[in-house]
Amino acid sequence: MGEFEVHRVRFFGLVPAGVRCLACHPRGSRLALARTDGAVEVYNFAANYFQEKVIPGHEARSVESLCWAAGDRLFGAGLGGDITEYDLSGLSAARGLDGGGGPIWSMVANSSGTQLAIGCEDGSVKIFQVVPGGIQFERNLDRRKGRVLCLSWHPSDTHIVAGSIDFFRVIDVASGQTVQRIMVNHHVEKAKRECVVWAIALLSSGTVVSADSFGRVQFWDWEQGTLAESHTVSTSAVLSLAVSQKEDSMIVGTSTGATYHLQLLPVRLGGLEKRWVRTKPFQFHSHDVRAVAHSPTALISGGLDAQLVIRPLMEKVQKKNYDAVLRKFTFPHRRLVSCARKARLLLFQFSQYLELWRLGSTEETGKDGEVLPLCRMPEHLVQLKSKGPEHIYCSCVSPCGTWLGYSTASRFQLYRVRCDGDGVSLRKVPKVPKLLPPAYQLQFSADSQSLFVASARGSVHVFQLLEPGGCKHLHTLRPPSGCSEAVYLLAPSADGHWLAAVSGDWAIHIYNLKCFKHHCVVPNYDCAVSALAIHPSTNNLVIAYSDQQLFEFSIPEKQYTSWSRAVQSRGLHRAWLERDSPITHITFNPKNPSHILLHDTYLLCVLDKSLPLPDDSALLMNQSTLKQLPETARKRQLHAFKICKKFQPLLFMDLLDKNCLVVVERPIMDFKTQLPLPVQQKKFGT
Repeated sequence: MGEFEVHRVRFFGLVPAGVRCLACHPRGSRLALARTDGAVEVYNFAANYFQEKVIPGHEARSVESLCWAAGDRLFGAGLGGDITEYDLSGLSAARGLDGGGGPIWSMVANSSGTQLAIGCEDGSVKIFQVVPGGIQFERNLDRRKGRVLCLSWHPSDTHIVAGSIDFFRVIDVASGQTVQRIMVNHHVEKAKRECVVWAIALLSSGTVVSADSFGRVQFWDWEQGTLAESHTVSTSAVLSLAVSQKEDSMIVGTSTGATYHLQLLPVRLGGLEKRWVRTKPFQFHSHDVRAVAHSPTALISGGLDAQLVIRPLMEKVQKKNYDAVLRKFTFPHRRLVSCARKARLLLFQFSQYLELWRLGSTEETGKDGEVLPLCRMPEHLVQLKSKGPEHIYCSCVSPCGTWLGYSTASRFQLYRVRCDGDGVSLRKVPKVPKLLPPAYQLQFSADSQSLFVASARGSVHVFQLLEPGGCKHLHTLRPPSGCSEAVYLLAPSADGHWLAAVSGDWAIHIYNLKCFKHHCVVPNYDCAVSALAIHPSTNNLVIAYSDQQLFEFSIPEKQYTSWSRAVQSRGLHRAWLERDSPITHITFNPKNPSHILLHDTYLLCVLDKSLPLPDDSALLMNQSTLKQLPETARKRQLHAFKICKKFQPLLFMDLLDKNCLVVVERPIMDFKTQLPLPVQQKKFGT
C-alpha cells in the first residue's frame, strides 16, 4: 500500500443539520429531504441513493413540509408563510408565493399532483392550483380555531383530513365544509394535558390514521366518528407517519428515536378479516424522528441526529442487489473541505462561514502506527463570515494558499490571502467580473494561475488570477449541444491543458484550455458521477460512479484505456460493488504513477493498477488485518485493492506530497454531544 506520514485532522467542527421532512416521489424514483437549516437535498434511488442535488439553506427560510407535484416539480413550505418551488436544474429556490395564513405547518399534493393543500397557523386550510410556471390560489376551505399541523388527501381527492391539537376534522373538498370533527382525547379519563396530532393519513377505505403526542397510532372510522383500533407504540410522542401505496404497511417515527413498522395482516391464516399489527421496531436514531417515508421497497426515516436511514423491506426485494442494503447517511456526498497542498492549509466550509487552518508539523520519524509528537500545533488562522442570510454553496482555496473563493445564491467572493509570519490577512479582490450567480463548484488550477467557476446550463467560467490581487474573465466554456443542468463537479489537469466538467444530466464534457474549445464527451453511463480526477502524467481521466463502478478514460485518445476495458470485462469485486457510500475524492501518488488514491466515508483505498484485480473468492481486507496474516497468506491476498478503514467517518483525504497524507475525520459522537439532549429513557439495570 505504501507508507505515508498522515496528518489526522479532527478539528473540523461540522454539526450536520437534522432532518425535518421527507417526500418520496410518486413514482418512487427520488427522495426529497429538507433539513432544519432550510437546505433541501434530492436522493436518486436508481443511482444507488446518491445525493444528486443540494440546495443550500437560508436563514429566513424554514421548511416544514415538502411535496412533489405535476410530475417532477418540488414544492416546500414553512414557518415563513411562503410556498416555494425549487428549481432542480439551477439548484435554487425559484419562486415563492405567500400562503396568506401565517406560518405554514403542513402541505400535501393531491393524487394527480394538480393541487396543493396547506395547513396554516390561523386554522385555515387553503387550496392552490399548480399551473405552468408557478401556483395560483384557488380557495379557502372551512376555517376552525387552532393551527393545522398535518394534512392528508383522500386518494380520490374528494376529502381532506386536517390534524390539530386535541382533534382532527374531515373536510369535503367540493363544498369546503367540515363534515366530521373528532376529539382524539375524548375517551381518556382525566386527560390534563393537550394531545397534539402530529401526523395523519386518510386511507382509501375511509379509515383515518392519527399519530399523537401520547405515543398512540389510532385508526378511526370517520363517517361514524368512532375509534376502530388503537396502538400505543411509545411512551413519548409519535411525530411522523407514512403509508405505503398499497395501504398495507406503514412506518411511524417517535421522539425516542425509535421507528415502528405496522402491517395489515390477516387475523387467521387464509382469512379475509385483517387487522393492523406492529411487527418490527427499529432503533437507528438517537433523537426525534421528525420525518418518515415509505417507498415500494424500503422504510425511510430522518432524525434530528442528522441521519437518513433507508431500511430495505426484504420481502419486497426479489434478489440481492443495491435495494437489499441498509443505508445510513449522515454526511453529504460532496466535499466541504479543500486543501492548499503547497502551503499546507485546510479550508473548512460551514453553512455561513469558512475556517482556514494551518496543519501542524513534526520533526520526528517513527514506525508504522506510531503517533508522532508535534513541534508545531495546528493553527486556526482566520474565520471568514458570509454576509446576509444565504448559506454558502461552495468554496475553495488555491494550492499555493494565496487565493480563496466562495459563493452564495446571489454573490461570488474572491479574496487574496497573505500569511505574514504567524498572522494572516484577507483582502477582498475588487471588481470581480459580474457573472450570473451562484457558482456551484470552484476549482483552482494546479499552478494557482486560473480559477474555474461552475455555473448554470452546463457552463464553466475561466478566470485568470492577476498579481497583486485581481482577476480577469477569459472565457466561458459551454457544451456544444446545450444543457439545462448546472455543473456540479470539476477536474482540471496538472499541466493546465484539460478540464473535465460534470453536469446534473451526468454528462462529462472535456475542454481544451489552450484554445478554449470543447474536446470530447465521455461515453454516456447511466449513473451519477460521484468523483473524478485527471492523472498528472498520463492525462487519463479516472471516474467513480455512484454504483461503485470505476472507469479510466484517455483524454488525448478520446477513448477508454485498456485497463478500464479489462476492469469492465472482468468486473469489480462483489464486496466493493455492495458498498453503500459513494467515492467522494480521487487523487494520485506522484511517487508511483500506477497508484490511484480514493475514499468514501468509511474507507481509504490505494488502487494499484500494476496488480491483478481480485476475484470474488479473495477478501477485501483492511490493511491492519492483512498484516496479522502469515507471509504465505498475505501473498495469496496480493491484488489491486489496498484498503484502510482506520479513519472514520472520513470527510476528506488528499496527498500533500509523495510521502505525506492528510485525512479529515468527524467522529459521530463528537458532533452528537453538541445536539440537544434526547428524550431520557430508563434503561434496564440503571
